[in-house]
Amino acid sequence: MSAVAISLKDVQFYMRNVHTRMPFKYGVAVLTSVPILHVVARGELADGTQVKGVAADILPPKWFDKDPKKSYEDNVDDLLFAARAAYAAYADAANVPKPVFDIWREGYAQTLAAGDARGLNQLTAAHGSTLMERALIDAVGCGVGASYFSLLKDNIIGLDLGEIHTELKGVEPAAVLGPGPLERLHVRHTVGLADPITAGDIPAEERLNDGLPQSLEEYIERQGLTYFKVKVNGDLERDLDRLSAIAALLDRRCVDYKVTLDGNEQYRDMQIFLELVDRIETDQPHFYQNILYIEQPLERSVALDPVSEPGIRAMGAIRPMLIDESDEALHTYRRALALGYQGVSSKACKGLVKAVANLALAKKRDGCFLSGEDLMNLPVVPLQQDLAHVAALGIDHVERNGHHYVRGLQHLSPEERAACLSKHGALYTEQDGLAALDVRGGQIEVGSLQVPGLGVGVDMDVREMLALDEWTFASLA
Repeated sequence: MSAVAISLKDVQFYMRNVHTRMPFKYGVAVLTSVPILHVVARGELADGTQVKGVAADILPPKWFDKDPKKSYEDNVDDLLFAARAAYAAYADAANVPKPVFDIWREGYAQTLAAGDARGLNQLTAAHGSTLMERALIDAVGCGVGASYFSLLKDNIIGLDLGEIHTELKGVEPAAVLGPGPLERLHVRHTVGLADPITAGDIPAEERLNDGLPQSLEEYIERQGLTYFKVKVNGDLERDLDRLSAIAALLDRRCVDYKVTLDGNEQYRDMQIFLELVDRIETDQPHFYQNILYIEQPLERSVALDPVSEPGIRAMGAIRPMLIDESDEALHTYRRALALGYQGVSSKACKGLVKAVANLALAKKRDGCFLSGEDLMNLPVVPLQQDLAHVAALGIDHVERNGHHYVRGLQHLSPEERAACLSKHGALYTEQDGLAALDVRGGQIEVGSLQVPGLGVGVDMDVREMLALDEWTFASLA
């Protein structure tokens, strides 16, 4: 099938507040409630077919923008500005039917320009574009009855990778994809800096007793986990003590396991991080052997500075290094490769077209790769769209434990929960009246996401949300 053209007729925004079952701590942020911004885009295909597509993401503090002078409310205001600016840009780009890629190219540039005028970093501004991009991809897929993998493989959205990276001229998406989407993925469980390792680490007053796992040990026992992402915070002795406890548990409870280390932008000097890795090799040799790669230890301000290249290459000779938060522009990964990084994270919130181009770039170079990162993706739309994307790109393990912080699908409406269980019965399960993600043997089944569109396959219940114009930040309290 050739590229399908679409025009954008209308976009509506809705907000749903979610309260966590326990505090979610990352970097300097502590999250107890978070809004999910939902997008409903209506369009028309060139043949007159009326179509609808959706997209959604949580709006977290201190990830897109870590400026200490900005509050959580400021962060949300910036992200909402980016979403509205993207709608205006995409509506202008798609006033007549065009392939999604052509709309994205114009809309992305206009959205970044609007962000520049407001003083936003590109990671924040581009998020608005990624929402529109996903909604249009979903709309085209639903309109022609094609899954996300088929949209890429048959290039129904009109991707021209050479327009992003000149060295990809003539490379078709089908050439960088596998023969089919993955049907199951390993869940890589994040061990946060404040997460309890064993049940004995949980103070009595913080014990939830809600029938769900709370400690890392309980998750391993309940879900059979074998992939883990462990965060470190730049305090050498404290990190080593915590890693020692984690390593002892994994060695005791897992027959085989794999680990990634997340430096979480906590370092300005690679030498300090290299010292940590050296101590891990000495103190925890089995844990060290199981480390797959290192995720961005350097702060954004120095992560892509040529001055950091010797340290990056020294670390890369031991374990692959990847960038995450610093990957804000279309050409960032190419810059990172020149400094000695090997990997880059794929996140729906950073863009699908960009990720496909990065995958094609990685496949041209030995030892380079994409990883799947994005801890707090929640059902139904954010989780399923990102999983469909990861499965299509062939990334077989993905950071995925937003379910650690919420009570299953309880934040959804009864109709949405029923639809998830009915249409995605292998991805979700219900036990004692609680519908939740079904992690078994450390894996989740994602074959049901091969539905028309971008993996959702259920109706989004906007009746249970607030129109964005009616929502206030104060409602999160």
